[in-house]
Amino acid sequence: GFPAGTMGAAPVHLAIQASPTDESTVDVSASTTIPTTVMKVFGFNTLPASISCSADQDYVNNDIMLVLDVTGSMNCAAGTGTSCQYQATEQSGSRISKLRSAAAALYKALEGATGVRTRYGFMPYSMTVNVGKDLNSSWLANPANYWQQVTVCTKKDSHGNCTKTTTQWQLTPVTHSSNWFSKTWGGCVEERSTRSQTGTSILISSDVAQGDIDDTGTSPALQWQPYDDSLNQGQSDLASNLTTFCPAPAQRLATYSSESAFQTAVNNSVAKVGGYTNHDLGISWGMRYLSSTGMFASDNPTIFDEIPVDKHIVFLTDGEMTASTTNYSSFGVPAKEDRMVKGSSALAQRHIDRFLNACDRARQMGATIWVIALDIPDAGSLDAIKQCASGDDHFFTSDGSDLDLVFTRIG
Repeated sequence: GFPAGTMGAAPVHLAIQASPTDESTVDVSASTTIPTTVMKVFGFNTLPASISCSADQDYVNNDIMLVLDVTGSMNCAAGTGTSCQYQATEQSGSRISKLRSAAAALYKALEGATGVRTRYGFMPYSMTVNVGKDLNSSWLANPANYWQQVTVCTKKDSHGNCTKTTTQWQLTPVTHSSNWFSKTWGGCVEERSTRSQTGTSILISSDVAQGDIDDTGTSPALQWQPYDDSLNQGQSDLASNLTTFCPAPAQRLATYSSESAFQTAVNNSVAKVGGYTNHDLGISWGMRYLSSTGMFASDNPTIFDEIPVDKHIVFLTDGEMTASTTNYSSFGVPAKEDRMVKGSSALAQRHIDRFLNACDRARQMGATIWVIALDIPDAGSLDAIKQCASGDDHFFTSDGSDLDLVFTRIG
């Protein structure tokens, strides 16, 4: 239009009010009169003009996986940066407490959407992920191979009797009972071979194909081994939750009817803190739970109630990639059997390469990735995880004090 008074136009009367039938909708109407030229001949000096419209929150269905770092450094007080890289127990003002109190801002930012579905899933990760109870039992290897300390004879007498023994590590097949699976097993799993690798040994490379995310089956190449820290022990470290560790169970995509229900899910996801930082596990398993073509395809449609479903990963971490060669993770005990093949000689760098490839694969499969760097002042670590985000406007940094605002902006 043009300003009132131009060419004799009358002022515009504008009315804006909330819809009486839907509080999320705003009704807008405008009216004015338009001066005539030709119609004046017929006695019409002005003609009325009016328009009305409605503005609503325009949402699509959203499936959101929160991939949350629960490593030992999350027990550190927020604001300490690289000066604190591990705490055995939660400190006052911890990073994990900032996450607990801020995550609900994401829920609040989206709870006003009407006529659409928003689901949330949770993938707590460290050097393992707890996903086993969500998997079909036939997808789990049984028997599975574990490093165990066994006694072997090193010297015999003339009659063949053993006179000297020693203890050594040996890869041994172990069959678990149904009772062990139901009552003893924590639910964590060991990562299986990358689809590009062949053979009977578990070999994991940095390339991540869609098959690495989606494929399931009963063949040994497709099965995950149960994580059993009673058998496959790593060497002693700073604390027991670094030698071996299994976080709280992952939670599949679901709707939450209230903020308190969502908060309970957050609290349950971060209830256990420990272990080293394997970002590649978090992203890979986050996408496995989110995929519409993988293990949960029947529950993850791309269209729901005739409305498209957008897929999102909100990835939060407070640290750089770390990987121990001596401790027992989802990658076994590298000092005994290095399953990470190809690439850099440095174990952590091989995990970084796999992490970034997993991020690329998730984006190619339709996921938008939001990355939150919590209390990470180190430029090198920031750059590595920033590359995972779906663009600069999908990357956020926080010292913990404004973490709720970050979740709100993502929402």
